[in-house]
Amino acid sequence: MTESGCGDRGVRPTSSDSGLLVQVGDARELPDVEPHRAVSEGRDLGIPVALVTVIATSGSAPRGVGSSMAVRGDGTTVGTVGGGNLELYVIRHALESLTDGRSRRIHYDFTGGQATNVEKACCGTTDFLVQPFVPACRLVIFGAGHVARSLAVLGRSCGFDLVVVDDRPEFLNPTHFPPGARLLGGPFESLAGSVPMDDGTYAVIMTYGHDHDETVLAACLRRPWRYLGMMGSLSKVAKVRQHLALSEEDRGLLDRVHAPIGLDTGGRSPGEIAVSIMAEILSVRYGRGGSSLRPGNRN
Repeated sequence: MTESGCGDRGVRPTSSDSGLLVQVGDARELPDVEPHRAVSEGRDLGIPVALVTVIATSGSAPRGVGSSMAVRGDGTTVGTVGGGNLELYVIRHALESLTDGRSRRIHYDFTGGQATNVEKACCGTTDFLVQPFVPACRLVIFGAGHVARSLAVLGRSCGFDLVVVDDRPEFLNPTHFPPGARLLGGPFESLAGSVPMDDGTYAVIMTYGHDHDETVLAACLRRPWRYLGMMGSLSKVAKVRQHLALSEEDRGLLDRVHAPIGLDTGGRSPGEIAVSIMAEILSVRYGRGGSSLRPGNRN
């Protein structure tokens, strides 16, 4: 048995492997380290990056199995999977994957002659796997009470970046929230207008007072967000809406707000309420209606 490194690593295929192995790459096609490093750096910096990898070839192809390229959200690239018009074609698909967050398998056929070989002398086929790595969605929680703590735990387990806002320093105890949560202390009104929010932000309003809730909702309403929800009874929601629906545009925005917040699961404990809120957030995130999966119970 040789030492780990170049050459034999002591792994031997078994007879059961024969039906699993599809293709072995060219030994000259060394792994591309820089594209993978660009993906890692992008994730650390919150920059969307797609990784394009050649996963199959036949005949003559520009690059072999295992070659890769990173495509950043601004269209810049690291590495190459063949260059020329083919690479421009793949970059376009990579940028589309960063928009919708969905992986893709692309098959390109060069065998149709000069008209289809994107100005290359190659006359085979290449399959690419495109994997988007986009920054985690942001969950902003206004209020740091019991439900907020439970919701923060669920949010982190579902892959959200967390921001928790409260004007009570004693409630922003890091031990009450998952590691890495950003805890912001200060007046709700000013923070609601300045906390980072974009079209992919999910914001939840659950402060300790109705006046604070209304203040935060007013500050967030015209800001960009994907989901905006407010905790409260039907009567409280109606009262807040009456105060804020001052124009047709305001009324349209208020119609998009989830209030009272959460799906009707029947639970009343902080943890159960947090589950109902997270279920509603996920239904919005994935474009579902939040109905039961059980046949005959899709209300």
